[in-house]
Amino acid sequence: MLRAAPWVVLSLIACGGSEPAPGLDGGGHDGAAERPDGAASDGGGPGDDGGPVSTEDGATGPCAVGARACRDLDSERVCEDAGSGPAWVDAACADFEYCLDDRCVPACLDECVLGETRTRGGARETCRLVGADGGARTPSDGAHDRARDHLAWIRRHHLANGYVADAVFADTTYRDVTAYAGTVDAAEWTGAYLAAESFRALATRSPDALRNVDAIIERVHELFEITGVPGSMARIWAPLDGDPRLAALYDEGDWSHVPTTYQGGRAFYHAWTSRDMYAGVAMGLGVAYEATTSEAHRERIRDVIVTLATELATLRRAVPVRIRYHAFGSWQQTDLTFDMQHVVLVPNEMIDGRVFIQVGTDASPSNYDASELRGVREFLPNMTTVLGQTPVVGRLLPAIPRPGSALMLASFMELALHVTRGVPGREAQREMIRAHYEAARPEWLGIMRQYAYHNESECWSQYFGMTIAHHPLFTLLRITEDAAFRDELLRNVLGARMRSHVTGHANAYFDFIAATQGEGLIPRAELDASVAQLLGFVAPPKAALPIDNRGRYPANAECPGQSTSPVAVSDRVRRDFIWQHHPFQLVAIDVNPRHVYPGADYLLAYWMGRHYELLADDAPNTCARWAAD
Repeated sequence: MLRAAPWVVLSLIACGGSEPAPGLDGGGHDGAAERPDGAASDGGGPGDDGGPVSTEDGATGPCAVGARACRDLDSERVCEDAGSGPAWVDAACADFEYCLDDRCVPACLDECVLGETRTRGGARETCRLVGADGGARTPSDGAHDRARDHLAWIRRHHLANGYVADAVFADTTYRDVTAYAGTVDAAEWTGAYLAAESFRALATRSPDALRNVDAIIERVHELFEITGVPGSMARIWAPLDGDPRLAALYDEGDWSHVPTTYQGGRAFYHAWTSRDMYAGVAMGLGVAYEATTSEAHRERIRDVIVTLATELATLRRAVPVRIRYHAFGSWQQTDLTFDMQHVVLVPNEMIDGRVFIQVGTDASPSNYDASELRGVREFLPNMTTVLGQTPVVGRLLPAIPRPGSALMLASFMELALHVTRGVPGREAQREMIRAHYEAARPEWLGIMRQYAYHNESECWSQYFGMTIAHHPLFTLLRITEDAAFRDELLRNVLGARMRSHVTGHANAYFDFIAATQGEGLIPRAELDASVAQLLGFVAPPKAALPIDNRGRYPANAECPGQSTSPVAVSDRVRRDFIWQHHPFQLVAIDVNPRHVYPGADYLLAYWMGRHYELLADDAPNTCARWAAD
């Protein structure tokens, strides 16, 4: 199995000694950093958040003279004889040095994002690419510098209040963003962005990546905090005063846009959050928990995940519901009470204080999979556990297994156990979650084994559902300590039920999960082809340009506008997140050259590949540093 080397091996890239190179800022350890949304932060690195200091070996108590440890990335500690006995003495790393392993060493790590500017000591500085000798370098067209470019574009143009969104520009000079779009999916892509930055931090120990991971964790935490409902997450939130582009996201006539007061000002959040948003966020938080060196930010993650898992594990008796169902040739509506589990109650989305449930749809009353539940966030592994309580028709309903929900539920529970292991004060919550998970998991696993994708014959519609399933599956495979359970997931879910649908699609996200989590799930030649395709990913701006590949790929007579073979990544129609769209579309439909999609999809795949050593750094001994203009 392919595994990542220890981060210190990946990080110890010599960078020309500790003396500042001409024209540079002297290391950037004391400069004000910028938050991903452009707001100034205090520039604090890991351990500067007011929480407990993280060290590689926990060096906070008695010590032996001569012992060494890292206080954080920017400082080391040495055990010295203080006269009254041994004691730790802290010291900041010199310019262009970082504490890696147990001491400060010269290292070339990205400390900023290319093109960013700041003013320090009255002088203006720009983040530029430099080499090991401190001299300027021109960014290449290679994969690493493309990742740097996509990151710069996201930070400069695609963060709507800190959340990943599409950007609509004034013109094709791509200088001025006039509006944000696609924010209905902002939470999921922010989760993917968090995972990407976490993989970057794990692979390189970039101080910029570490700061950004913590900043994104804060933003994700706010999505749960602003709703005021335990376990309920917003899709996005934004202030209503200030940036008119953010205020324009609020639609007063949309019931799912909730006005509120938050962080001392008028704001709104987009509610009615779908399961895919949760899946993307949880996946990102799981990787971030390993990447952050801030205990305060790990606790933020615990707050989110443990609260969510607790809400979902709680069995609620006699929940008021309003049920609408089709019986005796017409639609019936009745107020009742149902028992519910694996849901988060959201009172402000209820109707007359009741959860609204419609069995089936108006167009197809027997389409039980499409049943609507409003007033809850539901992760029902078998929807019949709720719908089966419906009068008359309930006892006639078949089981409605939902493998995606079973995967999500299991990932939330497993992640909650992972982040509470050995944490004082969390014992009771952990035991409650563990008991529920262990009792329910056999049934959930049986449902997971039923995973199926039925839409190949329907021109690959709802391909995004496979991305939603891959998010939690990756989390489960990565963190579970139950070898038998992991083997079941590899063989009977990913291997037997999922891989066949995406084989040969050059879907780097899916392929990298298979390559890193299980032996033999993807042939080496197919993996190499997927890596090669990733290297052809478009450079920013990833604009919605007119693309027509007809004549270049064989047409599918059954699916107009589609090919019978996957389109190369370099030729594909530009979309919000390429890995959630099938690879057969030949012609761009939504064409608007001013509409630009963020590159979080590239960053997730690239840095995942780097972390797991599926692809090498093609720009070694280079880093992004502040330089005087």
